[in-house]
This record gives sequence, structure tokens and C-alpha cells, in this order.
Amino acid sequence: MSNITVEPILLKPEVILYYADNIIDYVKEVIGATPDDIQGDILLSVQNNMKTAVRSGHGIGKSALEAWTIKWFMYSRPFPKIPCTAPTQHQLKDILWAELSKWNRQAADQHLFQWTAETFKHKAHPEEWFAVARTASTSDALQGFHADHILYVIDEASGVKDEIFQPVLGALTSDNSKLLMCGNPTRISGFFFDAFNKNRAIFHTFKVDGRNSPRVSKMFIQSIIDMFGEDSDIFRVRVAGDFPKAEPDSFIPLDWVERMLAKSAITLQSKVQRLDIGVDVARFGDDESVIASVIDKKKQLPSEIYHHNDTMRLTGRLVQKVERNINLAREIHVKIDCDGLGVGVYDRFREVIRSKRWRNVYVYEGHFGGRGGRLKEGDPVEFENSTGLMWGTVRERLRTGKIELWNDQEQTAQLANRKYRLNSDGEIVLERKEDMKKRGVKSPDRADALVLAVADLPYGNVTHHSFI
Repeated sequence: MSNITVEPILLKPEVILYYADNIIDYVKEVIGATPDDIQGDILLSVQNNMKTAVRSGHGIGKSALEAWTIKWFMYSRPFPKIPCTAPTQHQLKDILWAELSKWNRQAADQHLFQWTAETFKHKAHPEEWFAVARTASTSDALQGFHADHILYVIDEASGVKDEIFQPVLGALTSDNSKLLMCGNPTRISGFFFDAFNKNRAIFHTFKVDGRNSPRVSKMFIQSIIDMFGEDSDIFRVRVAGDFPKAEPDSFIPLDWVERMLAKSAITLQSKVQRLDIGVDVARFGDDESVIASVIDKKKQLPSEIYHHNDTMRLTGRLVQKVERNINLAREIHVKIDCDGLGVGVYDRFREVIRSKRWRNVYVYEGHFGGRGGRLKEGDPVEFENSTGLMWGTVRERLRTGKIELWNDQEQTAQLANRKYRLNSDGEIVLERKEDMKKRGVKSPDRADALVLAVADLPYGNVTHHSFI
């Protein structure tokens, strides 16, 4: 129906009162959306209960659900205030707030409201009748809201700090106040976790398994199973809507590593297209400096291990490595960890390339902890930083049987000993080296050197001299 015919009807008190008690009809008839059965049950819970908590897998339509709820409350309550938050600006502004704009734009009551990047207001009473987006980055994000009708919407609630929730609890004192919080269950502690456990009696809770949602692609589910397995935390959080296990998972399963160990030492004897060399430079006394090399991204040569952090001596070893292989590889790609002492090795090695006029040698700055992302377009999960991306590249080659490894027990242990967790955005975060050492696990120097060798580093970090 057009706004011309609907507007007078929507402003009638009896119509507003009807929709106040019939949220699903509002979503269907005014917004023009069709909730699935799961979304319908959650909408009814918000209508009939003060506190609703939803833990779910990925892609079940929770952002749309939240946007519908905001619009329903704005339309059906006089002078409401609706504080909305999420752990990151991306989740709040780019996803939830954009979803609200989309559904309001097509709704029959859109003429009543004004959407901006920060607020969603009633045009007739913009100072007293509004929803507002505030990132949960400070403890006062949800403080200072007082109204007879108040609705808190908290997206990706597992990642919101406990102190953010304190003013919410204080405001939920009347039958006209409500709380809707949704998210992937990424943490086994905090306010969101407690809503499904020790505080379950005061919440109306939902667990939505992606396998039961008509909105979740079967291909997405299968890709998670193929990459991580049904017993992994990735599957539990991103598909099943379950909280992670008490102990974090190993990022690379031991049996994947053992399956790809070479039966005998691999050597470079005939000319190959490409040799990739990764250099991890020791930072502390008991750490190792390691030079790892891989032929055509498929076969790992035995690594060279040095127990010192003298950057000039290590550069000399690297130069010798390249000189031994300069005529056996059409291209040599050297990737050096430059987050610590390795920057000295990188600078000196660049000078050597220039002085020796090596035309087929490329050197890269490697950085653990840089920008993250997906291994390839369309992958079901993202990594928080470049550490995860680089380790993820090795993991994927092991999973698919595309790399043969040097048969070294220490490297095998390092690859299989690193744990991972999920952050509040559902991204994979690898265990920090400091945390590994706290639980008695050595720094994964040999594994890091291999990871550097296999990784595809950005060409913005590469140095090559053409000598034309």
C-alpha cells in the first residue's frame, strides 16, 4: 500500500494500540517483511517479556530482527528511547544501523521517522522520541537514558564488557522497559554468557542453530565442517550457536601435520620455478633464529636453526643460503620477520641484493599482527590479524594435502600446539606467544619461519632491484 492511503490509518490510536500487541503483524503489514518461524518466536518474546537473549550461529537474520524491533517500538510507544550498541563501530554502524535504514526506507510508516548516521527520530518529536547508536567502547555508552518506554538493543552482546550493562539493569525497572540482546556466543564468561546460565531464570532465552534456519546456506555450513570440523569451536559458535569449550582448540590438528611429514629429507637438486624463504629472528636468549625454505609452495627443505640473535651473522647465513640456490630457482622470495630484531636483517639483506646485483631475488617485510581478513573471497571466517592469515595459509595447505613438511618433531609440536579463540566479531584470533610461554610452550620460531615462507605477503612490502 502507498503512504497516501496508509498514513491516516497508521495514525489512528486503535491501529497503534493493535500493532503494539501484535508485533508480527506490524512487521508483515507495515514494514513489508516476512519473519521465519524462529524470528517470529523471538519477536513475540520481545513483545511479551522484559529481557530476551538470543545466541545463534551466523546468518540467521538477527540484524533484520533487531531493526524490525526498533521500528516496532518507535511506532507503537509514545516518546520512547532506544539505546543501541555493539562492540565495534563496524558492527553497529555498517550492519545494524544500515539494516535499520533499509527496512525503514521500504516501510509504510517511513514518513514518520528520520534516519541519520547516529540517530533514528520521530519527525514530530526528535528530541524526545528516538533511537541512538553508541559503540560500546566506554563504560558510559548506555548511561543517561530515562523514559517511560525504553528498549535496549545490544548486538554481538558476547563481546560487550560487563560494565556497559550496569546502567541497563538499573533502567529495567518497569513493565514498559525491555532488553533485546543477540550475538554469536564467543565467550564463556560475562553478562551475555550468564543470561544463559546462572541468570537464566530472569531471561527469556533462545538458541538458534544455523542448521535449523532457512536463512543459512547449506554451503556455508558444509564449508565450516570441511575446514574446521563439527567438534571445533568455530562450528559451535558460527553454526550451532553454542558457547566455546572451556579449553581453546588447537589451530592446526596434530594429525594433519603428521599426515604431511616427508618420509625422507627433501633436497633441491634440479632447477625449480620458485624458492620461498622465511626468516624468523630470535628475540630472547632461549628463542631460535630460523631460516625455512619451501619449493614451489609444495615441499619444505630442512630448516637451518641458529641459537643467537646477532643480526649480521644471521644475515650472512641467509646470504649463503641464497648463494647456494641462486642458480637452482628462477625466483627466490625472502620474507623476514621485521617486528623486532629482524628489521636489521632485512635492511642489510637489501644492501646485499643491490651489491651482488641479484635480479631474481625479492625480499619482503613480514609483519605478525598486521591487518587480517579472509584467506580468499567467500571464505566463511575471517582472521583478526596477519598472524592468523599467515598461519591459516599453512593450515589450509595441510588440510588439503598440498604441502610436504620437513620431518622435525619440534616444528611438528609448534604447529600443533598453538591455540585459537574467537573474538566478539567472530574472527579467529591466534594465541599470543606470551600466553604460550605462560603455559610452558616454547616460542613457535620454527613454525613461524615456515609460515613466513608459505605466506603470500603484500607486494607493497617487497623490494626488488632490476639493475636496468
